[in-house]
Amino acid sequence: MGIKIITDSVADIPKEIVNKLGIKVLPLTVNFEDGSFKDGIDITKEEFYEKLSRCKKLPTTSQISPGDFIEVFRPLVDDGDYIIAILMSSKLSGTYNSAIAAKDYLKGKNITIIDSKLVTFPQGLLVVEAARMVLKGYGETEIIDKVLYMRENMKCKFIIDDIEYLKKGGRLTPSQALIGKLLNIKPILTMNNGSLIYEDKVRGKKKAIKWVINWIRKNNYNLKETTVGLFHSDNYEFLMDLREEVVKNNDINEIIESKTGAVVGTHAGPGCIAIAFVT
Repeated sequence: MGIKIITDSVADIPKEIVNKLGIKVLPLTVNFEDGSFKDGIDITKEEFYEKLSRCKKLPTTSQISPGDFIEVFRPLVDDGDYIIAILMSSKLSGTYNSAIAAKDYLKGKNITIIDSKLVTFPQGLLVVEAARMVLKGYGETEIIDKVLYMRENMKCKFIIDDIEYLKKGGRLTPSQALIGKLLNIKPILTMNNGSLIYEDKVRGKKKAIKWVINWIRKNNYNLKETTVGLFHSDNYEFLMDLREEVVKNNDINEIIESKTGAVVGTHAGPGCIAIAFVT
């Protein structure tokens, strides 16, 4: 008997952390024109971005089915474990509802399903903290309360490098995308109540990084008492530029780096970088 932390592949938690903390990750499915692939199992992040760069039509993703959750939940419930599943935003996928359906089917009193209202590594930070608390001996109530607190106090910003993928996804018209490219526009996105939304735009990478540094400074965010997530969609060099400035301008407790996978990669495209932390 124990507490088991479960999440989906959208959380983009580095594999070494997944293995160290005993986190169970269920994959979404990535659908390209030439086939469907289990995220992180049938296709690596490197392979995903290589295929993304060559495809004319953006891939789609399929949610985890209730049956997939039942297959994972049932043996844990039978063993007397308490399950805490922390999943991607229910506004962006039906995965959360699939998990609820699986819980109802199993009549699982010892299953808590949490809508993180986040995606990629902001979601992952919730999962990592929950798994760390399990290893420290905390009970399920304390862990759930901490995750819910973190969810409501998560700050994150995404810098989009290549707006071509916003055009492909229908978020920009062709004329908007053309003007944006000519002006070297870098949109800045954030998460708000489960949705990924536009917040601002600047011209050029350096100004985008400066925008993030000024945002941290203006709000007096204290990074010394929190874990900072830095993550990218196949643009590590750009991420290191951001890391250098963040470290130079702040006292930081811990940094975890991650690479985003199919969901954010599809919509934001290669080149996106982001930062997340709890205040």
